[in-house]
Amino acid sequence: PFKKIWLVSISIFLVLLMISFVFVTFPIGDIIQGKVESNLLQGNVINLDDFKVVFLDGTEDILEAYYLNEQEVEISLCLEGYREDDRHTTSFGDYFITSLYEPQVFSSAYNHVSFEPCSAETVVILHTHPYKRCVASDTDLNTLAGSKELNEDVLMVVMCEANRFSVYG
Repeated sequence: PFKKIWLVSISIFLVLLMISFVFVTFPIGDIIQGKVESNLLQGNVINLDDFKVVFLDGTEDILEAYYLNEQEVEISLCLEGYREDDRHTTSFGDYFITSLYEPQVFSSAYNHVSFEPCSAETVVILHTHPYKRCVASDTDLNTLAGSKELNEDVLMVVMCEANRFSVYG
Protein backbone atom coordinates (compact mmCIF):
# COMPACT_ATOMS: atom_id res chain seq x y z
CA PRO A 1 0.00 0.00 0.00
CA PHE A 2 2.79 2.48 0.81
CA LYS A 3 4.41 1.85 -2.58
CA LYS A 4 1.08 2.47 -4.35
CA ILE A 5 0.48 5.73 -2.47
CA TRP A 6 4.03 6.86 -3.18
CA LEU A 7 3.70 5.99 -6.89
CA VAL A 8 0.34 7.78 -7.20
CA SER A 9 1.73 10.84 -5.37
CA ILE A 10 4.78 11.02 -7.61
CA SER A 11 2.58 10.57 -10.70
CA ILE A 12 0.25 13.41 -9.64
CA PHE A 13 3.24 15.62 -8.88
CA LEU A 14 4.76 14.97 -12.32
CA VAL A 15 1.44 15.65 -14.08
CA LEU A 16 1.03 18.94 -12.19
CA LEU A 17 4.62 19.86 -12.99
CA MET A 18 4.04 19.25 -16.70
CA ILE A 19 0.78 21.22 -16.69
CA SER A 20 2.44 24.17 -14.94
CA PHE A 21 5.26 24.08 -17.48
CA VAL A 22 2.76 24.31 -20.34
CA PHE A 23 0.91 27.25 -18.79
CA VAL A 24 3.89 29.41 -17.83
CA THR A 25 6.18 28.96 -20.83
CA PHE A 26 6.08 30.48 -24.30
CA PRO A 27 3.62 31.18 -25.79
CA ILE A 28 0.99 30.59 -23.12
CA GLY A 29 2.82 32.63 -20.47
CA ASP A 30 3.16 35.61 -22.84
CA ILE A 31 -0.51 35.40 -23.77
CA ILE A 32 -1.65 35.28 -20.15
CA GLN A 33 0.64 38.16 -19.16
CA GLY A 34 -0.59 40.16 -22.17
CA LYS A 35 -4.23 39.62 -21.22
CA VAL A 36 -3.54 40.78 -17.66
CA GLU A 37 -1.76 44.00 -18.56
CA SER A 38 -3.68 45.02 -21.68
CA ASN A 39 -6.94 46.91 -22.14
CA LEU A 40 -9.81 46.60 -24.58
CA LEU A 41 -10.89 49.47 -26.79
CA GLN A 42 -14.41 50.43 -25.67
CA GLY A 43 -16.04 52.34 -28.49
CA ASN A 44 -13.28 54.81 -29.28
CA VAL A 45 -11.63 54.88 -25.83
CA ILE A 46 -8.90 52.91 -24.05
CA ASN A 47 -9.67 53.40 -20.35
CA LEU A 48 -6.66 53.13 -18.06
CA ASP A 49 -6.34 53.66 -14.31
CA ASP A 50 -4.98 57.22 -14.45
CA PHE A 51 -6.04 58.46 -17.88
CA LYS A 52 -7.60 57.42 -21.16
CA VAL A 53 -6.68 57.43 -24.82
CA VAL A 54 -9.52 58.76 -26.97
CA PHE A 55 -9.61 58.24 -30.74
CA LEU A 56 -11.31 61.09 -32.58
CA ASP A 57 -12.51 61.51 -36.18
CA GLY A 58 -12.67 57.78 -36.92
CA THR A 59 -8.97 57.18 -36.21
CA GLU A 60 -9.84 53.96 -34.35
CA ASP A 61 -11.37 52.60 -37.59
CA ILE A 62 -8.28 53.54 -39.60
CA LEU A 63 -6.09 51.90 -36.97
CA GLU A 64 -8.16 48.70 -37.05
CA ALA A 65 -7.92 48.60 -40.86
CA TYR A 66 -4.11 48.88 -40.69
CA TYR A 67 -4.03 46.07 -38.14
CA LEU A 68 -6.31 43.73 -40.10
CA ASN A 69 -4.51 44.36 -43.41
CA GLU A 70 -1.00 43.73 -42.05
CA GLN A 71 -1.21 40.70 -39.77
CA GLU A 72 1.71 38.83 -41.35
CA VAL A 73 4.26 41.35 -40.04
CA GLU A 74 4.53 43.93 -37.29
CA ILE A 75 3.71 47.50 -38.30
CA SER A 76 4.37 50.84 -36.67
CA LEU A 77 2.18 53.94 -36.64
CA CYS A 78 2.68 57.43 -35.27
CA LEU A 79 -0.48 58.78 -33.65
CA GLU A 80 -0.75 62.54 -33.47
CA GLY A 81 -3.07 64.65 -31.39
CA TYR A 82 -2.83 66.24 -28.00
CA ARG A 83 -2.75 65.55 -24.30
CA GLU A 84 -5.28 67.36 -22.19
CA ASP A 85 -3.67 67.90 -18.81
CA ASP A 86 -6.28 68.27 -16.08
CA ARG A 87 -4.40 70.37 -13.55
CA HIS A 88 -7.45 70.52 -11.24
CA THR A 89 -7.18 66.83 -10.38
CA THR A 90 -4.43 64.32 -9.77
CA SER A 91 -5.24 62.84 -13.18
CA PHE A 92 -2.32 62.20 -15.52
CA GLY A 93 -4.20 63.79 -18.43
CA ASP A 94 -6.10 62.20 -21.28
CA TYR A 95 -4.69 61.68 -24.78
CA PHE A 96 -6.76 62.56 -27.84
CA ILE A 97 -5.77 61.06 -31.20
CA THR A 98 -6.71 63.16 -34.23
CA SER A 99 -4.57 61.61 -36.98
CA LEU A 100 -2.02 58.91 -37.65
CA TYR A 101 0.63 58.08 -40.19
CA GLU A 102 2.96 55.23 -41.02
CA PRO A 103 6.64 56.13 -40.63
CA GLN A 104 9.26 54.80 -43.02
CA VAL A 105 9.90 51.15 -42.15
CA PHE A 106 13.45 49.83 -42.44
CA SER A 107 12.59 46.19 -41.78
CA SER A 108 9.56 44.24 -40.69
CA ALA A 109 8.92 40.63 -39.73
CA TYR A 110 6.35 38.58 -37.84
CA ASN A 111 7.83 39.62 -34.49
CA HIS A 112 9.88 42.74 -35.24
CA VAL A 113 9.61 46.17 -36.86
CA SER A 114 12.33 48.78 -37.29
CA PHE A 115 11.19 52.26 -38.30
CA GLU A 116 12.21 55.90 -38.45
CA PRO A 117 11.43 57.99 -35.36
CA CYS A 118 8.01 59.58 -35.18
CA SER A 119 7.63 63.37 -35.36
CA ALA A 120 7.74 65.59 -32.28
CA GLU A 121 3.95 66.03 -32.63
CA THR A 122 3.43 62.33 -32.02
CA VAL A 123 1.67 61.60 -28.73
CA VAL A 124 1.51 57.81 -29.17
CA ILE A 125 4.01 55.50 -30.85
CA LEU A 126 2.05 52.39 -31.72
CA HIS A 127 3.19 49.10 -33.16
CA THR A 128 1.59 45.73 -33.50
CA HIS A 129 2.70 42.45 -31.98
CA PRO A 130 1.78 38.89 -32.90
CA TYR A 131 -1.78 37.93 -32.04
CA LYS A 132 -2.55 38.08 -28.29
CA ARG A 133 1.04 38.97 -27.32
CA CYS A 134 0.63 42.44 -25.83
CA VAL A 135 3.76 42.70 -23.70
CA ALA A 136 6.39 45.27 -24.72
CA SER A 137 9.90 43.97 -25.27
CA ASP A 138 13.06 45.55 -23.91
CA THR A 139 13.65 46.99 -27.38
CA ASP A 140 10.18 48.56 -27.30
CA LEU A 141 10.86 50.15 -23.92
CA ASN A 142 14.24 51.46 -25.13
CA THR A 143 12.50 53.02 -28.13
CA LEU A 144 10.04 54.68 -25.76
CA ALA A 145 12.85 56.03 -23.56
CA GLY A 146 14.57 57.54 -26.61
CA SER A 147 11.33 59.08 -27.82
CA LYS A 148 10.71 60.68 -24.43
CA GLU A 149 13.86 62.76 -24.99
CA LEU A 150 11.99 64.44 -27.86
CA ASN A 151 8.55 64.52 -26.18
CA GLU A 152 8.29 63.64 -22.48
CA ASP A 153 4.53 63.01 -22.76
CA VAL A 154 4.74 60.39 -25.52
CA LEU A 155 3.23 56.96 -24.90
CA MET A 156 4.10 53.60 -26.41
CA VAL A 157 1.13 51.39 -27.29
CA VAL A 158 1.36 47.75 -28.29
CA MET A 159 -1.62 46.49 -30.30
CA CYS A 160 -2.08 42.71 -30.29
CA GLU A 161 -5.70 42.32 -31.42
CA ALA A 162 -8.04 44.54 -33.37
CA ASN A 163 -9.29 45.99 -30.09
CA ARG A 164 -6.64 45.11 -27.45
CA PHE A 165 -3.79 47.39 -26.39
CA SER A 166 -1.05 47.64 -23.77
CA VAL A 167 -0.09 51.22 -22.93
CA TYR A 168 3.33 52.23 -21.59
CA GLY A 169 4.23 55.70 -20.37
